[in-house]
Amino acid sequence: MEPSSPRTGSTRTTVLGFLIGLGGLFGLALLPRIGGGAGPLEGKPAPDVAFAVAANGDPGARMQISTLKGHPVVLDFWATWCGPCAMQAPILDRIARRYEKQGLIVLGVNVDDPPEKAKRYADKKGLSYPIVMDTAREGSERYDVDKLPSLVVIDREGKVVKYMTGLVDEASLDEIIAAVM
Repeated sequence: MEPSSPRTGSTRTTVLGFLIGLGGLFGLALLPRIGGGAGPLEGKPAPDVAFAVAANGDPGARMQISTLKGHPVVLDFWATWCGPCAMQAPILDRIARRYEKQGLIVLGVNVDDPPEKAKRYADKKGLSYPIVMDTAREGSERYDVDKLPSLVVIDREGKVVKYMTGLVDEASLDEIIAAVM
């Protein structure tokens, strides 16, 4: 058996370091999804906020959370510059379409763009759910949003049942939505 050369040992160390680093990043990405604890509003009544519609509804009309009582609601706080938000939008669109006939209402709450830009983005992505504006960030403040994307799931009685930050995978979101339907 030949002894390994210093170069082979160095390569193994580099690969091992890379794999450990990759595993750490993977763990950080999953950590919020695995028993991340209750969000700040879980179990409490959903704050009542009115948002102006920018796309997929009557532009300029207002959607008020309290008037949606009787329907499960998903609020997706997002911005066009947010990479994870862009990955989550098609997931939310599939969820919105899947549960639409059962009464689910998904609202994309844009926090950082002019209404025209949010509308163009929704059109380009082919989003079917209403895009509403949180220009003054009243909704972000009332829902304790400090990271994007942030998802808030509200049950038919108007209570917050789930609060999540970061990219949420479709299977996990589908399971949460199915439970509130």
